[in-house]
Amino acid sequence: MEKIKLENLASDYKKIDIYRIFSFFIICAFIGWIFETTAVLIQTGHLTDRGLLFIQKNFGYYFPSLKSVPFIKNVPLVWGLPIIEIYGLGGIIIVFLFRKLKNKPFILFFTGMILMTLFELMANYFCDYVLHRTYWDYSKDFLNYQGRICLRSSLAWGLLSVFTVKFLISKLELIYAEERRLRHFKTIISIFIAYTFICVFFKIIYF
Repeated sequence: MEKIKLENLASDYKKIDIYRIFSFFIICAFIGWIFETTAVLIQTGHLTDRGLLFIQKNFGYYFPSLKSVPFIKNVPLVWGLPIIEIYGLGGIIIVFLFRKLKNKPFILFFTGMILMTLFELMANYFCDYVLHRTYWDYSKDFLNYQGRICLRSSLAWGLLSVFTVKFLISKLELIYAEERRLRHFKTIISIFIAYTFICVFFKIIYF
């Protein structure tokens, strides 16, 4: 039954819409958030704000008018989404560009490593020169370039490309097939899209 579902989805693969793309984005970004948050927690022993999940600010930070209100101003406000955008965007690129390399793992690894490293480099330039923000810095890593990319990250992109194409894509397709069966599916996804843009906006403004 699962094989039939995947075959049907594959035949319908060219009919890609914003709902499918966003579903893939959210899942890949969530997996990336778990991976990176866990890695940083192990390294530092602290749970940090990663991606679009905001946990270390209080009401007074977001609402200056409340700074004079006792107690409320210091109450922590946890909101956002447990996702990291670059993993979501990277996942979409891998899914739609590298899918045909599934049976060529070595080519897939090196293609993913090179192209996704370029993607990370361009993303870093965008954050630096357009958003005037620095969200990651590899200056202390071995074989890094301006702290924007490094060998460790490149190898990770290669492995993520292989993992995504050979194992994750089929799961993404099945999850999306189940999502489409939900009542008001398009409305739910549309709300998620709008909320994600709100989170991105606040991240750019406040962080």
